[in-house]
Amino acid sequence: MQAFHCLAAAGVILLAALIAAPLLLTAARRRAFDYGLTSGLEKRNSIHSRELEAAQNERDELAVGLEAEHRRRLTDGAKYSARIAELEARIMSYTGLAVTKNDYESVRGAADTLRLAQRTLTALKSESQAARAGSQAEALDDLAKRIHAQLRSTPASADTVEAAA
Repeated sequence: MQAFHCLAAAGVILLAALIAAPLLLTAARRRAFDYGLTSGLEKRNSIHSRELEAAQNERDELAVGLEAEHRRRLTDGAKYSARIAELEARIMSYTGLAVTKNDYESVRGAADTLRLAQRTLTALKSESQAARAGSQAEALDDLAKRIHAQLRSTPASADTVEAAA
């Protein structure tokens, strides 16, 4: 081959390389970008999954703590209920009454006072307050009747006579 041919072939190869180089560089840059994007997404997903697992573990620990707290409250409630039942049984087992004749007379006196207040409020034309005083007087009368029935149904002993006096 002649020197001129060699120079022409080298020129053609150089021009082909100059034409192909930007295409090859663009493809390499695109592949590098895609690789970086996928690795970044994988890293982000792994970080999010670890954070999610940590949050779920924390939630599970809180649920266990809340369950323990709930059980403790139920246990305390059962203890309180048992204590209340015991105290009620002790009150009911006393030989004396829980109420006395003085209690009965105090309730009757309060009912009479409320009836007087009702009549006064009616005269003052305050009907809503008068009606309220009347309903409270009726409630106290009902309570007095129950106290009276309990006092009558219980036999008189020395202890209850002294308490009533």
